[in-house]
Amino acid sequence: MEKWLNSWSLGLDAGLSDFERLKEARFTGIEVLAEQRKAADYLEFAHRSGFNVGLHLPFHDLNLATPDSVVYERTFSILTDWIKRLADYGGTHATFHGGYAWFSEEKHECLERVAERILRLDEVAKPYGIDLLLENLIPDHLNYCHQVASSLDEWVDLIKNTQVKACLDTGHLNLMGNELKEAVDRLGACLGALHLSENDGKTDLHLLPGDGNQFTKNAGEHLTNCQFSGPIIYEINPYKYSLQQIIDHQSNTKSVLT
Repeated sequence: MEKWLNSWSLGLDAGLSDFERLKEARFTGIEVLAEQRKAADYLEFAHRSGFNVGLHLPFHDLNLATPDSVVYERTFSILTDWIKRLADYGGTHATFHGGYAWFSEEKHECLERVAERILRLDEVAKPYGIDLLLENLIPDHLNYCHQVASSLDEWVDLIKNTQVKACLDTGHLNLMGNELKEAVDRLGACLGALHLSENDGKTDLHLLPGDGNQFTKNAGEHLTNCQFSGPIIYEINPYKYSLQQIIDHQSNTKSVLT
C-alpha cells in the first residue's frame, strides 16, 4: 500500500518546500484537488518533488448526472481538459463524483445517464493510461435530491457496469451506514484507491484516524486481506490540523498504514 496525501490537506498556499517535507516523510504520491486555486502549481510541485500524481476532478459547479445538456457538455469539457493535463504529468488516476439528480424521484433515469457518461469519459482517460475512480458519496437524508453513488449497491453496480474502479472514501462510507469490511470485500479488485479520514458518524469532519469514532480501526487488516496495494490517500481537514500533525500521525501506531 502506498501513502498519499490529497492536496486539500496542504491548504491554499503550500509551497515547494511543503512537498519536499512530505517526500522526506515517505509519502509516495499526491492527489491534487483540481478545484484548489493553486491546483496547477501543486501539480508542478508534486512532479518536481518526484511524487506519483493523481487528480481529484472538480465537481462543485459541475454535475455529471444533470438532465441539462448544456451543463453536461460543459462538465464533460472541463473534466476532459483536466484529464489531459494530468496525462502531461504522467498521472495514474482521476477520482470523480457521479453527480446528483435534481430531485430524488429522478433517480433511475439519472443512473442511466451517469453510466453512459462514465463510459464516454473513460474513453478519454484510457488512451492516457489513467484509471477513473468513482467515489462513494454521502446520501441526502432529506431526500431532496439523489447523490450518485450514495448506496453500496448502486456504487458497486455502476462500477461493474462501466468497468471503472472505485475510490473508497472512509468518511463518506461511515455516513452511508455500511461497514468498511463489507465495502472492501464487495469491491474486491475494483478498489483503486482509498480516501482516509474519520468523523463522528454524523458529519464529514475529515479527522485523522483515531480522532473520530474508530471507523478505520481495522482498515489495514481488511485491505491486506483483499490484497489491496494501491494508494491510501490522507484527506484531512487543513483547518483543524497542520501539515506537521498529518506527517507525525502517519508514522505512529494509530495509522492504518503501520
